[in-house]
Order: sequence, then structure tokens, then C-alpha cells
Amino acid sequence: MQRKNFTEVTEFIFLGFSILGKHQITLFMVFLTIYILTLTGDVVIMTIICVDHHLHTPMYFFLGMLASSETVYTLVSVPQMLSGLLFHNQPISLAGCATQMFFFVILATNNCFLLTAMGYDCFVAICNPLRYTALMSKGVCATLICGSFGTGLVMAVLHVAAMFSLPHSMPMPNSTAVMEFLLEGFSTFGWQHRLVFFAVFLTLYLLTLSGNIVIVTIIHLDHHLHTPMYFFLSMLSLSETCYTVAIIPRMLSGLLSPQQPIAVQDCATQLFFYLTFGINNCFLLTATGFDRYVAICNPLRYSVIMSKEACVQLACGSLGIGLGMAIVQVTSVFGLPFCDAFVISHSFCDVRPLLKLACADNTVNEIINFVVSVCVQVLPMGLVFISYILIISTILKIASIEGSTILKIISAEGRKKAFATCASHLTVVIVHYGCASIIYLKLKSQSSLGQDRLISVTYTVFTPLLNPVVYSLRNKEVKDALHRAVGWKLLSS
Repeated sequence: MQRKNFTEVTEFIFLGFSILGKHQITLFMVFLTIYILTLTGDVVIMTIICVDHHLHTPMYFFLGMLASSETVYTLVSVPQMLSGLLFHNQPISLAGCATQMFFFVILATNNCFLLTAMGYDCFVAICNPLRYTALMSKGVCATLICGSFGTGLVMAVLHVAAMFSLPHSMPMPNSTAVMEFLLEGFSTFGWQHRLVFFAVFLTLYLLTLSGNIVIVTIIHLDHHLHTPMYFFLSMLSLSETCYTVAIIPRMLSGLLSPQQPIAVQDCATQLFFYLTFGINNCFLLTATGFDRYVAICNPLRYSVIMSKEACVQLACGSLGIGLGMAIVQVTSVFGLPFCDAFVISHSFCDVRPLLKLACADNTVNEIINFVVSVCVQVLPMGLVFISYILIISTILKIASIEGSTILKIISAEGRKKAFATCASHLTVVIVHYGCASIIYLKLKSQSSLGQDRLISVTYTVFTPLLNPVVYSLRNKEVKDALHRAVGWKLLSS
């Protein structure tokens, strides 16, 4: 394939209102007057609300936050606009443009949700005045403010990452774009070894699928397993099933037919589902760890804290984070130009092998990949380990307090069962996070695609099998439910 020649764009030029000619001075005076009035009004509002204690209510709290956000919002965009009215064709660097867009999106989104919060405040004040102080407490107001800003931050990161991962360059004539990649897979091994790998991977894949299907079916049918822990187990089984379906069939096909081509669109699709369900698995394991923490450290409030709504929110949040991170990664990777090299030194489409094929500076993409890896690996893994430190501390305290109320609730057999469940969960966590961290958190200079390819087999083929085998089918309650289901079927026949 022929390599493209690119002329890199390092800055943009704002066209602005240059087509309006002599009217620009008039527009400048009008916009400057409105801008000064806006700033003055917002500063006056913030000052009065801060000074007058009679205005320390939720409505004026939201109004003060909106005034602050609007002030910064106008500072981000209007001065540049005014300057463009006086000086034509002003350049702006890529970094400056990205920064302006980031703050513009975050503050504009924040303003939208602040207005929504103010509407909710009015609704509560008019429709439910007797409970107004309870529903609109300081904690609720702070949560709504943080939620608005957090939503703006997420939207800004998604927009900027998607936009500035695109190649800002001009291709030269007679260039040929890469339309498909070749997955190298295990083609460096002889056909005898590939057949052995095929038989082993196929067996593990079938065991994983059948085990996960059994788990989901048993948990769905047996009402004894309709608890938060088994809800998260069923969600993890479903996610693991989709995760393996996205990766292993093509890997098995590659073992029989080496160096298979894959279209760019198919590669992007595979990477999207691989990241979505892989990240979803990480946060589902974290949710399961939190469930164990509440069950052992706060058993009296377990049913309240781990309600159905809370479990559904945790499961949806895990999937939502997976979707968001996958969109960021896929748009950043496939926004790069791929020219000469088109052989992926891996058995499936992954971020690092694809970044090595890009024929443009991918420093920003490497940073995005590292930040995403830290967010989806270090953070959940840290939360899981913190929960287990608290669990172990609680159990040791319980063991040292004889005759306590909690000791009567959690018997020695219960503690043993809790430890067994936690040990199985911790085994899956260590293997899953350990292998993934070795690949995604090491420095670029330390990266070896051959080593990564072998390690990736662990968390794409072996780790999904740990959930049904180690974490579920060794569980006494699951085995009892399986026996009941088999016994009921035999009796009915």
C-alpha cells in the first residue's frame, strides 16, 4: 500500500464577521456593551446573594451558581469574538482551540442543567411546599450542582477527545488510504501449535459460554438467588458472554486461517464492543465488592442500601461508563490516519497495536489511552481493595468481641461463607486487573506487542472462565439451586 504524505495543520484562522466589512465596528460596539452589562449584572447578583443572608435559599443559591457559570462562559468566547471584529483573520493554535472548546462545552452544558435544577426547585416549592426544606436540603442542592458540573465535564471530554483526535492535516495527491487491516494473530507459530491452541481455546470458550448461560438461567429461575450479589453475578455473566463473543470467534478463525483481513469499520466495531464490555466488567466487579462490603460491614442496613433501585443504578452506571470510555477510545484511535503499515500484531483489534500503525503523531492518543486505563483499572481496583481492607478489619473486630449483637447475627459459619465468597471474588479481580494493568498501564517504551499478545490471552480466554467456575459454580447456593432445577425437571418428566 502506498504511504500518504501529509501537511500538518498547527493552527486555525477565525473567519468571524470579516465578510461584513464596515459593519464590524458597529457590531463591536454593540457586543462590547452587551458583554460589559452581562459581566456587571452577574457580578452584582453574585455579590448581593453572598452578602445578604436573606437570599441564602436554594433558589438564589442556584441563581448565584448560574451567574458564576455564565460569567466564565462569556469570558471564554466573547473576548476572542470582539478581538476578531477589530483584527481580521486571527490565528489560534490547536491547543488554544481545544482549550476554548473544552470550557465552552463544559460551561454551556452546566448552564443547561443548572436551569433544570432551578425548574425542579420551583416545582418542589409550589407543588410540595410542606416538604420543601427536606427535599431541597443543602446536601441535595450541592449534589445537583456537582451533577450539573460533572455532566458538563463528561460531555466536554467526549467532544474534545472526539474532535481533536481527527487528523488535522492535508493529504497530498496520489495517496492510498488503508481500507483493511491484517490480524497477525498466532501466525508466527507452526500449524501444529495453532491446532493445539485452537482446541484449547475452543474448549475454554464453550465452557465459558455454557457456564455463563447456566448461571444466568439458574439465577433467573430460582427465587432463592434473587439477591443483589447474584444479580451482579448474572450481569457479569451476560457481560462476559458478550465480551467473549466479540473477541474469541475471530481469534479461533485466525488460528485456522492466519493473517485474516478485517475491514476498518469491522475493526472499529470489534474494538468498541471489546472496550464497552471489558470496562463494564471492571465496574461490575467493583459493584460486587461494594455489595460484599455492605453485607459484612453493615448487615443491618443491607436491604436498604442495596435496594433494587441501587443495584439497577450500579449496573446501568457500569454499562454507561463502558459506553462512554469506548466512544472516547474508538473515536480517538480511528481519527488517526493509517497509511503504510496495516498488519496488526495482535489476535484482535486493540488500542495499543492500532496506535503503533498510525502514520501521524499519536502523543495525545497515548495520553488519552493512559488516562482511560487509569480510570477503568486503577480506580476500580483501588476501591475493591479498600472494601476488602474494611471487610477484613470488620471481621477481625467481630471475632474479638464476644457476645456482641453483631456477633449473633454473623455466626462463625457466616463469616466462613463470607470469606469464601470474598476470596473467589478477589481471585477474579486480581487476575483480571493484574493482566490488564500490565498491558495498558506500562510505558510506551516498555511495550512489547508479542508479550502483550500472550498476556491478552489470559484476560480474554481464561479470565471469563473464572466467573462461572471459581466465582459461581463453586458457590454452595448456586449448586443447590442447580440441583433443585435438575431435580424438578426429572420429576416433571
